[in-house]
Amino acid sequence: MRDTVAAVALLLPGVATAFQIAPMGSEFESKLTNESEDSLARAAGRLGVLIKGRVHEEITQLGMGCPVEPSNLATDTACGVRDRPFASPYVIYGVRWNDLPPFRLSPEEGNCTYLGKSCKVSQTVRFSTQPLCWYCLFKDAEKKAQTRPIVGCSKEKGTIRGNVMTRSHFGDLQFLHAMASEEGVHPGATRAKVLDWLEFAWKVSTREIKPDTFLRDIQIPTVQEHFGCTEWRVVDLYILGRQDKLGKYLHHIAFGSVLHTVQDSFAGAHVSREQQAPAGLCRNSEHQHPRRIVEFHTYGAQDGGLHDEQDSREAMTRVNVADRWPDAVEATHNLAQFYEERALWSDVQPYMQCLFELADERKDSSPGDPYRRR
Repeated sequence: MRDTVAAVALLLPGVATAFQIAPMGSEFESKLTNESEDSLARAAGRLGVLIKGRVHEEITQLGMGCPVEPSNLATDTACGVRDRPFASPYVIYGVRWNDLPPFRLSPEEGNCTYLGKSCKVSQTVRFSTQPLCWYCLFKDAEKKAQTRPIVGCSKEKGTIRGNVMTRSHFGDLQFLHAMASEEGVHPGATRAKVLDWLEFAWKVSTREIKPDTFLRDIQIPTVQEHFGCTEWRVVDLYILGRQDKLGKYLHHIAFGSVLHTVQDSFAGAHVSREQQAPAGLCRNSEHQHPRRIVEFHTYGAQDGGLHDEQDSREAMTRVNVADRWPDAVEATHNLAQFYEERALWSDVQPYMQCLFELADERKDSSPGDPYRRR
């Protein structure tokens, strides 16, 4: 599949994914898979997955130095081409992780069959290694999530046990995309989960949390709540099945995951923000204050087409002006500076809190009136 052709994104209607992303990342990542890019393109096309661009990847390359003038961003797409050198392939892998986390199935979970092909429970599941299995599990979860919550550690009656992928897109891990997991959630509760996740991922990126640490031993409330029942180590969560090949790059992958969550918070179908940013700088920071958050949205009753439009490159670029980057690019640039300086969480935390500051007039989570399914 040529770089100049728009890639197939994993953005089906009602999916918790902001800003479009391609099914294959860097050239190095493609070598870790069992499927050729041509076969992935054929599978995705056969499944009816929409054709999209590399928006998350482009935002990351721009934020990490890809040379485009803000005034030319709408028409200059050079930074969206595959394998730009400004963000490393491991950071890009991490940026893609929130949408494409690897996972394993137990034998009783492997009976999902599509187009005559069943899941291989002996093999880590990725879209790039088992695309038909991935799609089958995805669609099954999409249907079930309409009536029952998809969870990981919760044992509440009426819930469904999910994997990291289905939980991220439809269940209790939607905070990976800066979203609430259900309607009626106070924005302070969602903000707390998002900031907890960012604290965890940032500490992994700075090596404060070691790769072999068990998630159950990490004293961050959201990590305890959603992963404390598992036997997973940090390295298992991020690079399951590739610990041997990617373990030494885990810090870059975790940083990419941080970027994804922050970038998602500037997609309109995920988060509603005020029209104007407060004047001045973030408290205890040299960075400009972004627009404050009015509401974290949730997916259940959103219209897929309306949501999808907000994930496009056009939606990302239309908010910038001649002398200023889009908010997602600006935040990526600032966080990349922190990362280059190997700043500890205590140094980054004030800026993260500012990025997710709530407006005085805020709302509990909903699909959002502009994106509600009619």
